[in-house]
Amino acid sequence: MATGGARDSIRENAGDFIGKFSVTQSCEPCMKSNISKTATVFCDDCLEYLCDSCKNPHIVYKPGKHNIVGFFDIVEMKGLDRCQEHNKKIKFFCQEHSKLCCNSCLIIHGKCGQLEEIDSVPEKELTNIDDLKHSLIKLDSDADLIIAESKRQDSDLNKSVSKVNAELDAIQIRILKLFKEAQNNVQSEATAFKSGEIKRSQTVCTKVKEDLHTILTICSAIAERGTPQQKYIILKRMEEKNKMIQAEQVTPDLSLSCPRELTSLLEMGKDFIKLQIQKVNTSPICLSSQPRPVTLELLVSVDLPKTGDDKKEPLLSGLDFLPDGRLVAVDNNNMKCIILNEQLQRLGTPYKFKGSPICVVCVSHDTLCVTISGQEVCLLSVSTDNTISLTREINTTSMFFSICCMSPSNMVVSTYDDPRPLRMISVDGVESDFDHFLTFPMKKYEVDESRCTYVQSKNTLVLTDRLAHTVYLYDTLNRTSRAVTNENIQEPRGACPGPGDTVLVCSKDKHSIVHLTINGKILGTYPVDMKGPYSICMSKDGTRLVVSNNCKGVKKLQLYKISPAMS
Repeated sequence: MATGGARDSIRENAGDFIGKFSVTQSCEPCMKSNISKTATVFCDDCLEYLCDSCKNPHIVYKPGKHNIVGFFDIVEMKGLDRCQEHNKKIKFFCQEHSKLCCNSCLIIHGKCGQLEEIDSVPEKELTNIDDLKHSLIKLDSDADLIIAESKRQDSDLNKSVSKVNAELDAIQIRILKLFKEAQNNVQSEATAFKSGEIKRSQTVCTKVKEDLHTILTICSAIAERGTPQQKYIILKRMEEKNKMIQAEQVTPDLSLSCPRELTSLLEMGKDFIKLQIQKVNTSPICLSSQPRPVTLELLVSVDLPKTGDDKKEPLLSGLDFLPDGRLVAVDNNNMKCIILNEQLQRLGTPYKFKGSPICVVCVSHDTLCVTISGQEVCLLSVSTDNTISLTREINTTSMFFSICCMSPSNMVVSTYDDPRPLRMISVDGVESDFDHFLTFPMKKYEVDESRCTYVQSKNTLVLTDRLAHTVYLYDTLNRTSRAVTNENIQEPRGACPGPGDTVLVCSKDKHSIVHLTINGKILGTYPVDMKGPYSICMSKDGTRLVVSNNCKGVKKLQLYKISPAMS
């Protein structure tokens, strides 16, 4: 495969929800003779598009090596495979200086003891490249966190400057004359630092985000068709951006450095007091684990019309993310399980059930557990090429509705037409009940009247009661419970764990998402651009949220980016 670093992207894929198109490229030697012929191959070494007629003369008569690849095998690198200093193709990596190098870089790095030729890197050493997209998305979110935190620091730095002024005022009584000069000097330094530091940090992070977005646009192509060399380059680019982000995860702190014996300093002039700057590592990425409000940015929205052999409008009643970022959805109306990419485009061939699927949960990197209307649970396997296969069918004694993970081998399920509204089932099909210390509502729920989720890190079980407009929270460790009602919680439907050990609940009648702590405090309410939000799930890294709705005639699926709210 080739990189085409100096070329525009030649192909984009689209799924069933978006549509398809392709782009052609003319043969460059033919164009020089005013002949229009479509290119079929690309010379990666000469960066030249060729037709079948020009390919052989190019190889035979043009000097040098010629790596010829098919036109549609080209992976666009958007300049990432070119040396930033010499604009030449990257061939080496200097371990000593952590730098990607071209042939011209060898003048400086050729004598380094740890110079690695990219072409000789075994693909088996790139085992973590499969997590590239996941890491890039997390890195992009980290950049957002730092930008948000740098804006919050403006207030903290103002407080630090005020503290400095108070200390200076106390000294002013004894050394009034020199104090005024020192005060002006220190205030100028502090103000200049505050202004410059915030602007610099935001500029760095904004530039990193722009670079990350460039990388993300080609990530899927690299993962699917990229060469080991391309994967290696992208990996190193990601490490480079990660180091830049880590370098910004510090918070400046201002204080004064004053000598003890002030009487001996009267002859030292205005510089006897210096501004002391200390950067304390209070990374917003760590702080973000605390319950705090968030913002939701709509990234992708797709309508869900009938497609292919669908007999009804799709109803995505269950959603969950695979660890690698792919989205799994079950279509209750058309009895399907589908895989979607980050653009909400369908991947592979949907799996067809015998009954109507209700809810889905990912229990491992490639295993799904699906509740089926009636008394059945299906275990499915998902391959890297998006093939879905049935591995096991489990007949149950209760009728299950929603399902979520409690541990790697056990799930929590909500029931209907059963006096036990919440139960447990293992991946081996063993059913069990919660102990009597957990007081669940004393009633049988009908179909679609309740759903559940589980916050594993806090041992908290969540049950939504649609008709009672209530969210129940159960601490399974301490055996305590609370019922949350609020004017913003109207017909609660699907729920999922949120960022920082919180809970996100669909409020159907308010067309919004309600954000709760496990103690029942409402952190925020976020309107969504759809009527009747129904199912919801958050990505494993806590940076993406997907919501589907159940509104006749206007079915939608939407992907949101989760970011910390500005202070």
